[in-house]
Amino acid sequence: MKDYFHATFAATGSWIGNIYDLTLVTYIYAELEKSYHISLGVVSLLFALGLIGRFFGGLYLGNLSDKIGARRVMAFSTAGYAIFAGVMAFSPDVIILFSARFIQGIFMGGEWTSGTMLGYEFSPASIRQTIFGIIQSGYGIGYALTGIAYILFLPTIAVTWRFFLITGSIPLIIAPYTIMKIPHDNKKIRQAEKKINLRDYKIPLAKSMIMMSGFFSAYFAILSFYPTIATSFGVPASQIGIIMIISSLTVAAGFILFGKLAAIFRKKYLIMAGSMIALAFAWLAVPYFSPIRFLAVPGMVVFSLGIGSMPIIPLLLMDRINPAVRGLISGVSYNFGALFGGLISVLLGTIGGIVGYSQLLLIIDATTLVCLLAVFITGATIKKRNESTSYLSGLSGDMDQ
Repeated sequence: MKDYFHATFAATGSWIGNIYDLTLVTYIYAELEKSYHISLGVVSLLFALGLIGRFFGGLYLGNLSDKIGARRVMAFSTAGYAIFAGVMAFSPDVIILFSARFIQGIFMGGEWTSGTMLGYEFSPASIRQTIFGIIQSGYGIGYALTGIAYILFLPTIAVTWRFFLITGSIPLIIAPYTIMKIPHDNKKIRQAEKKINLRDYKIPLAKSMIMMSGFFSAYFAILSFYPTIATSFGVPASQIGIIMIISSLTVAAGFILFGKLAAIFRKKYLIMAGSMIALAFAWLAVPYFSPIRFLAVPGMVVFSLGIGSMPIIPLLLMDRINPAVRGLISGVSYNFGALFGGLISVLLGTIGGIVGYSQLLLIIDATTLVCLLAVFITGATIKKRNESTSYLSGLSGDMDQ
């Protein structure tokens, strides 16, 4: 079987597990509050700690992927985040719980960077953008699986939440698969022919960080609180898991769809279109006004479809940076966006603990408006790439094709 199939399968599976572990805790905020005697704001910090760790993991392990190859780093990172999922599940106190979460986040950051590189470098150029979309669809699939797990555990979640968390160790099986089925890396581990100045990429890096931050902030503002706040606008608790599954699978489908469209249309316009779709339907997904609450479920689905344009940003960036620093730069961009979104989530959790769920809905809606407008405006500034330029197209700020 072709190596790119194994690389795609391993990278997608590991990314599914990564997101599964990242978001699993959002379903048990109430149980964590009771068990550890902490507030909603502190619980939301647990989610953010994973994202903070991911930033540092993307920075260090992404750089390591550039030096020794993505295959070993992905296997190591996958094993790491899966093991620490088990540590979290049986943490006796808050200090161990939060420490394990931060370390888990470091491995998560390393996995996204190395896994994405692995799939990107093995995929044939003719189908690379589709393969990229398939790998990134693991985000939605991982989130959907958390919904399925939640439905299965829901009747006893108050007492079995630790076993709910330990399901995050299942992706451990992907690590040996990666080593056994992918015997080598697909690029020579070499030093750059000339010294690379990272400042040469500051303009495309800054733009991608802004857009990733905007998408992640909007997404986390809704998804990280949805299981907790959905009942406040009329969604039955028994349907929350199903809605999360549907919306997550829609995100996955959006990733694949936009990946295919990236081979046809300019990435700039796809990013702008996706951000506008998400912005228009975010206010329906989390409806503050009573007359529109009957549209909450379809609003959530279409919002998720718009979010599906998000992976176009790292694809656009990876196409235009030197392979010698591809892991470092793409890892910083993606994981900074996730970190920023996580900090927004903590801020919203703190505010929600003060003003209550009813007012939190309006604050979430306003947050998504500002963040998605930032994505749209930044996307509009992207210039068409000059085909005569090489990896240093970032010098002129060009990012798009």
